Amino acid sequence: MAQVALFIARLLEVYSFVIWIRILMSWIVPYPQPGSFSYYLALLVDPFLNMFRSKNFRVGMLDFSPLIAIGLLTVVQSVFSIYGYYGRITLALIVQLFINAFWSYGISIFFTISLILIVLMLIASFMRTGQFKYAMSALGNNTFGSLKSWIQRTFFKKRILTETTMNIVVLVIFAVLYFASKELFMLLMRLAAKIPF
Repeated sequence: MAQVALFIARLLEVYSFVIWIRILMSWIVPYPQPGSFSYYLALLVDPFLNMFRSKNFRVGMLDFSPLIAIGLLTVVQSVFSIYGYYGRITLALIVQLFINAFWSYGISIFFTISLILIVLMLIASFMRTGQFKYAMSALGNNTFGSLKSWIQRTFFKKRILTETTMNIVVLVIFAVLYFASKELFMLLMRLAAKIPF
């Protein structure tokens, strides 16, 4: 039984790798032509990825559904792998794997991409003109517009913040949220380790 579990774990590992290739190729060839390599990759991978496609996993222009699919696949692959090596698995370990995957493939990537975008918006806000400034300003308004409006209404009712100041405030908020979330997930991991079975 352990050998079968290890075999399934390896298959899932290869499938995850194929999903990553499909994701990267979709940036280059978004609509694969029938008969091409990317077309056959799409036939193999897209039915699985489509199970996770939802508006709930989109933030602005970014679609996080492939990361959630890979995260779930990684958890299942880890369960088979651990069972294959040790011959048993506990509920505590499964819960820890889910918490770790949720952090690694969801929350931390969301914060990392958001922080990179906010830093780029901040750099662009120091520029007087240029395509980069206008592109980052439009991207910032599309992605963080409601958050900026909420910050303005809630904390700065009496004065209007400049774009640079608002970007600094958003950057600080996201940095604090990132570190608070990281601590929360570490606490959840420690609590999950105490599950007795």
